[in-house]
Amino acid sequence: MPIWPGAGYGDILPFTNSSVEFFEYMVYEKNGIRMTRMKLDGETGSPFMVPPQRAPFDMTPLQPNPRYMWTLSEIPLDKLILHDTVIVDIPAKEGHEITPDEMQRAIARTDFQKGDHVLLRTGWGTIQRAYELGIDYYKRTPSVQYDAAVLLAQKMEEVDSGVFMTDCGLVNPPRVQGHNWFLGESPLHPPPKPWPSIEARERAMDLGAPRHASKEPSSYGAIIKKVIGGCKCLVNCHMIYKRRVRMIILPLLIKNGGASPCRFVAVED
Repeated sequence: MPIWPGAGYGDILPFTNSSVEFFEYMVYEKNGIRMTRMKLDGETGSPFMVPPQRAPFDMTPLQPNPRYMWTLSEIPLDKLILHDTVIVDIPAKEGHEITPDEMQRAIARTDFQKGDHVLLRTGWGTIQRAYELGIDYYKRTPSVQYDAAVLLAQKMEEVDSGVFMTDCGLVNPPRVQGHNWFLGESPLHPPPKPWPSIEARERAMDLGAPRHASKEPSSYGAIIKKVIGGCKCLVNCHMIYKRRVRMIILPLLIKNGGASPCRFVAVED
C-alpha cells in the first residue's frame, strides 16, 4: 500500500493509527536542498505487526502467551526473504465476513506445506480502490469472523507457519473493530476525529486495555497469538497467478520495534 498524506488508514480508529503527515522543512529555493519529515505509525500502509505490537514502549503482547515474542529486529532473515508462501483463496465482496464454513473449505483445497507463510486473498486490496474510497476502504472491507480466524490459526500452527498476510483492510469485521465508533448500535455522529483528538483520547480512557468496544473476540487476536507477525492491507494480490510463491517481506528494521510499514514482493518461479 502506498503511503501518502491524508490516507484513510490514519483516520479509522481512536487509537494506534494516526494520520500521515509530510512536513517539508528545507526547500531548494531557500536552503539549496530539500528535506521532508514524515510522520507515520506502525499500521501505516501495509503493516507488519508482531505480537508485542507496542514494543519497544510496552512489551506486553496483544494476546497472552503467544508462540513468538520476536520484535522486528529479532526475526531471522530466512523468515523474511524468499520464504515459501501458500495462498488461501476466498473471494469476497465488499463488506463480506468470511465464515467458518468458507474458511474450512478453503483450507481443505489449499496445498499447505511445512513452514509455509500464508496469504489470505479476497481480491479486495487494490491501490486504485484505496485511492478512490479513502476511509471507506476500511469501513467496507471484507473481513474474517472470529471462528473462521481460529480455524486458520490452528492450521497455521499445525504446519508451523510463521507469517499471516491478507489483502483485507481489516482482519476483524469493521462492526467489531469500529463498534460504537463508526459502526454498531450507537456510532458517533458526526464521525469522530482520529487519534490524538479529544474524542479518541476519551475513547481510549473509557476502554482501558481492550482495543475495541465490541464484546466479540478479536479475529486478529486469534491469529497473532500463533504467528511471528500479522500483515494486512496488501494490495494487487490479484496479479499473482500461482497458488504458491516465495515472498520477500521488507519491514522497516526498527530495533526492538513492534510494527512498521512494510513492502511485500511475491516472486513466482
